Amino acid sequence: MNIKKPIQIIYTPGTFGNCVRWMFDRFTLGSKFKNMYSPWDDDDRVHGLVESDFNTKFKRGHQLTGRFDSPDPDSYKLVISFEPKDLIFVERCWFYRTPGNENEKSRYKNIIGQADSSFVKKTFGDVTDNKSVAKELIKIRFHDKTKNSWWNSINDFITDENHHNFNLSSLWDQALLNTELMKVSDRYELELQIDQKVIHNVVEKIKNAYPVQTKDRAHQVLDAIESNDNIDCPELDIVEQAYIEAELEKKHDCIIFPYGTNWFIDTAQINEFINTCPTYLKHMNPRLPWYNNNRNPFYLTGSVDKSN
Repeated sequence: MNIKKPIQIIYTPGTFGNCVRWMFDRFTLGSKFKNMYSPWDDDDRVHGLVESDFNTKFKRGHQLTGRFDSPDPDSYKLVISFEPKDLIFVERCWFYRTPGNENEKSRYKNIIGQADSSFVKKTFGDVTDNKSVAKELIKIRFHDKTKNSWWNSINDFITDENHHNFNLSSLWDQALLNTELMKVSDRYELELQIDQKVIHNVVEKIKNAYPVQTKDRAHQVLDAIESNDNIDCPELDIVEQAYIEAELEKKHDCIIFPYGTNWFIDTAQINEFINTCPTYLKHMNPRLPWYNNNRNPFYLTGSVDKSN
């Protein structure tokens, strides 16, 4: 191995970054994991390994500064990258896979906990684990990405040509994953010895993860609404609901979906709501900065993210 600095894998929580780090280590000569063929712990994450067993050439990190796992300025950066349209998928990876989000109440509590406490109290009152409040906070972020510091930070890393982008979608395709690993191996002269049994075990676990299996569900619902096809959609979680509502509110000026988590049975119901919403219920949307091409004086100015 000829690299002079460590490689830090930068990834949004839940997007399998520590698994990628483990693979680099596992395929490096002299790895302490050489007899392991699967990295997964009981929660289907790669958090059960002894940190001191990792090669110091490979570090993990998240994109925000001021954390114990913040970007290290003295390392090469390998970024688990994705297209902007997959922000909803990345948000759902966090929603389902991040430690501390093992059940619904804890997910809602953590979403609310991420927000500016003064904004939450002023807007919603004293709440901690409310499902409707959690959905609304996510919806505000989908309306305006600038209110999502996690997105802003990872996007800065993805678009920085000094860093190496590692395609997130390769993790559920064995051929693509091999290609991505070899790109890194060649760039940093790692001379990785890739074991296909390990690749198979990683890909099978990831492609069967719930967020991956349902990755495009929200986009499929939006496509069905656009084409006026009717498909069922009662199983959508609050992240998907928030995304769909935000996209439709941006498209249909003055349409505001009701606050809360009551959801539609199918896309025909959604189109019925859009097409028959009475004019007296159509209002300037405070989640949107513009209204009929004019600046919205009622636009939400409160911070919904502690880091903003």
